[in-house]
Amino acid sequence: MRTRSRLLWGAALPFIKLWIKNRYDLKIVGTFPEPPYILIANHTQDVDPFFLLSVIGKPVSFIINNAVFQNPVVSHVLRNMDMISKQKETSDLRTIYKVLKYIKSGRTVGIFAEGNATWDGVSKNVYGGTSKLLDRGTIPIVAVRISGGYLVNPRWADKRRYGPIELNIKEFSDSSALDHIQQSDWEWQRKTGYLYKGSSRAAGIERIIWFCPACQAFSTVNAKGNDAYCFKCGNSWHISETGFISGHSVHHVVKEQKKMLEQFLKERQLKKDKEIGDAHLNMWHGKEKKKYVSGQGRIIINDQSFELAGNRFFYGKINALNTFMSTMLEFLYGPYLVRIKTRYNAFFLLNLIKTTRRWLQCFGKQ
Repeated sequence: MRTRSRLLWGAALPFIKLWIKNRYDLKIVGTFPEPPYILIANHTQDVDPFFLLSVIGKPVSFIINNAVFQNPVVSHVLRNMDMISKQKETSDLRTIYKVLKYIKSGRTVGIFAEGNATWDGVSKNVYGGTSKLLDRGTIPIVAVRISGGYLVNPRWADKRRYGPIELNIKEFSDSSALDHIQQSDWEWQRKTGYLYKGSSRAAGIERIIWFCPACQAFSTVNAKGNDAYCFKCGNSWHISETGFISGHSVHHVVKEQKKMLEQFLKERQLKKDKEIGDAHLNMWHGKEKKKYVSGQGRIIINDQSFELAGNRFFYGKINALNTFMSTMLEFLYGPYLVRIKTRYNAFFLLNLIKTTRRWLQCFGKQ
């Protein structure tokens, strides 16, 4: 390891351990072996890497979304700590090569196999490149299932809660490790019944409830304290200290919202332009890696495209679509990397684009 990397890690690790110990209630099942190995885990929230580092107590080269590297100061620090940059939702042989190179040199490489923190508290299935990498048979694998991380910090929420987080550590020799990290915080919570205390637990609920569950009106649900309410029909829903929304898991709520979105589109409710909120737009030219355009304005959507700051994006031409944190939508559009910051509408736009793209593909219009 380079001297500057060793110095950065030497300063960072004690701070991370102290911060996590004082702020989070971690429960550890199992132990970490000596490096090198590939470390894989489910992705519950942004702090997940720090949970792992606080227990391992040694440097880990995590694969991190390229969006984090856009800030030059942050990028400089991360690269000097040997973190690995990768564009989400794209295949990247250079990333695989770097992982193998680091492992061979005796380092530990960390992979959040889903590539994205969960929006609903349930892990996504992971296949493809990650599975093939783990099945090489020559690389030790340590899998960590994180339980309760989503309940402490639901991706949709503005405020964190305080409650238990469990790290379950096991060693594997192949891609069966991926089964170990499959996690539903809702099934786990029904067994444990832990409380996750916090104020204004409904704040940010607009990110996942786009239609009133009672009257199905679009964009009429707001947060107030620990409750969500519809200003059109007057119905309300309570977010309890167990994390459930009036007895329903967020996984169930999001599933129902996606069904309502499909019906909304089927009824041609977006035949005409509709404004849904303010946003900030940044675009970079992929090859030149310099900012192409920056602007802000209202997001205007219809059933074919959306417009922001004078730029129109057709759903059928969007690739590598993903969300970053709770407020950013990111995708590739031709030669451009596009990043949109919007307070509440990133997850809605993600699902709007995905749903419309499926229809375009089905009817051969893409």
